[in-house]
Amino acid sequence: MSLESVTAEAIAPRFDALGVDGEHIPMSSRGLGWSGLKFERRESRRGFREFPKGSRHHLIFVGLSNGHTIRESGGQRIRHELTPGCVLVIPAQTPVRWSWSSRIGYAVLLLEPAVLDRIAREVFGLAPHGYRLPVSERRNDPAIANVSGVLAREALSRDAAGNLYSESLANILSVHLLRHYAKDAEGRPLEAGTLPEGQGMEVRVATPTANTAGTPRAVAEALQYIQKNYSRDVRLSEIAAAVHLSPFHLARLFKQTLGVSPYQHVLQVRVHNARCLLAAGTGPCSLAEVAAAVGFADQSHLSRHFKRITGVTPGQFRG
Repeated sequence: MSLESVTAEAIAPRFDALGVDGEHIPMSSRGLGWSGLKFERRESRRGFREFPKGSRHHLIFVGLSNGHTIRESGGQRIRHELTPGCVLVIPAQTPVRWSWSSRIGYAVLLLEPAVLDRIAREVFGLAPHGYRLPVSERRNDPAIANVSGVLAREALSRDAAGNLYSESLANILSVHLLRHYAKDAEGRPLEAGTLPEGQGMEVRVATPTANTAGTPRAVAEALQYIQKNYSRDVRLSEIAAAVHLSPFHLARLFKQTLGVSPYQHVLQVRVHNARCLLAAGTGPCSLAEVAAAVGFADQSHLSRHFKRITGVTPGQFRG
């Protein structure tokens, strides 16, 4: 994926110099005075972008189309398959070069390192040198897709309260990155301390996953497994094997605990993440591509369940 390494205000004059031909920014938080976390949606034709000294922001990309990119950093040359919902995290000050040969669309979240350092200190008790955020690529991340969708709606509304909202979301995003991406000095996942009252939780990002407090451990583990694997053809027998139960026992326990079957929950998670992608703005990406990205067989499969759960079709939601 391509990306921006400078402040939002300085972005436009550098496009040509950075090798980007015909880049279009249909949605941006530029000019809204947001601090801590900024958002843009971009569409680019073939080109390249190079940052020998890296970005001053932590860069979090969310794919909004299909395509291929080549990333060169740390002496490696890696080919990425870009799909709707895929996530790439590039930490600040990481030298990197991207190139791509076809049109691509993506959202980018630019997170101030000072915000991540503050949350690392307050939540994990770590100084900046006590942790690191590595380069990471994932096929999907519902939490990041959700934050991206919320930021897109705020950028589109141009609401004066958006700055407060973006600061709150920066806290939530930072906690998520530290819990699920960062490593300690020895390369191990971080262990959070007790989250201070209200810290980083001013805005709760809704997900269809039930609160696992008091939930039977097998169901809680099944929920986590579904969140990681919903975008492929995950089967009940596979989920049951992952939590060491028979399919019949898991289905009964799931229904007793959450009121829905594992299959119904998978559909809810898929529709929820389709909504996140559509809210973030999928540009030229077709509804069929969105359907494939979140695990539906085809566009009609997505449309049927999307309307049943949300009351509107994906096309109506996209507007």
